[in-house]
Amino acid sequence: MKRKLLITLSLFIVLSVLTGFQSASANTLQQSLQSTLVPVSKMELPARTIIGFGEATHGNKQFTTLKLDIFKHLVEKQGYRVFAIEGDFGGGQKVNEYILGGSGTAKDAAKAIGFTIYHTEEMAALLSWMRTFNEQRDAKDQIHFYGFDMQRYDHNKSGLFAYLKKVDPTFATKYEKLLTNLNDQTVYDQKIALVQEALTHIKSLMEQMKQNQSAYIAKSSMKEYELATAFAESIKQNATLRGTNTNYGNTRDRYMADKVMWILSFEKKHYGRNNLFIAGHNGHIEKTSTSAGLTTCMGAHLAKALGDHYYAIGSEFYESTFLAKDATTNERKVFTVKNSGKDRLAVLFAQTGMADGFLDFAKAKQHQDFYTYLNKAQSISAIGDAFSGWYGKMEKMYTLQMVPAKAFDAIIFVRTATPSVMITD
Repeated sequence: MKRKLLITLSLFIVLSVLTGFQSASANTLQQSLQSTLVPVSKMELPARTIIGFGEATHGNKQFTTLKLDIFKHLVEKQGYRVFAIEGDFGGGQKVNEYILGGSGTAKDAAKAIGFTIYHTEEMAALLSWMRTFNEQRDAKDQIHFYGFDMQRYDHNKSGLFAYLKKVDPTFATKYEKLLTNLNDQTVYDQKIALVQEALTHIKSLMEQMKQNQSAYIAKSSMKEYELATAFAESIKQNATLRGTNTNYGNTRDRYMADKVMWILSFEKKHYGRNNLFIAGHNGHIEKTSTSAGLTTCMGAHLAKALGDHYYAIGSEFYESTFLAKDATTNERKVFTVKNSGKDRLAVLFAQTGMADGFLDFAKAKQHQDFYTYLNKAQSISAIGDAFSGWYGKMEKMYTLQMVPAKAFDAIIFVRTATPSVMITD
């Protein structure tokens, strides 16, 4: 009996010590986070060629308003004038026309980006701010807007053929007919054979544009020619994604990275701009592709090309009620997720009581235990356009495994994220 009592007492002491160590470790992490974290309104950003912002969901208003908060900071304090988003390239040019004083409304421009996730009041407010800013500036100091995705056809075709009708009307009429089967209405269900046929036509068009480059530029300008070529490239890329057996995710992210680098080069060549802000999903902006399987994400391509000149900011929430397309019914509806688990940054942040926070991982290096923690893989929220109720019950269905300090240079936390407000008129 005495022996059993001693064993029980020994186990109690060991468990108490271990529990004490665990509590101390948790307390240390909490204190380190608390001392390093600052409100988003007080964030500081370094001078970099490209600064990217990843959103934890596509369906929360806070992650759109954060895009504006970060871009305003870069515009006002560092002179940035170029904004690019994970949206249709051709649609992005429609937005650019609007913010430079074109016709229509901010809501029309938001819809032109091409994806329902941007048909929101928050996006319209962001574009309205850009237009107002531009109205007070000379042309050389105005903001430009781009999309770096390629999953739509119509606006790219519109931009391409508007140019070709100017420099070679007969050629334009011919290929406008040949590319009829590439359109937004049937983009998801067009017959593969028709897409493949059209793909040969867009490749032929681009080859002939290249052969006629000098003549076309003489009738327009180098800038207009390069933009038209970019429209054609986006059409070809989308047809390649949908009409061939290429790895969709891997190829799309490579295409997006290529377009971001094209935007940077185009702006530097024609406007003298050297910096760019980009925004997209956490899984595209992050630099390591740690959870993407065979996919190398856009951010990894950019980090390889630019090194430390690419600065990636991730985002995370503690609890989120968001809009997404139901994976079963395809209807857009409201879902709710609340993060949990002792190893989650989201939970550590929630314990601070702050509504939002900006964490610069470089500044966390002064806290060794905390920085070691940031260099271990953990779940980071990454909710796309589609969701299902049961996803929320399985963390791996709505998160990516990342090493935070390697995937990002900083992260922004939102304690309670609320749904985007859809444009209804």
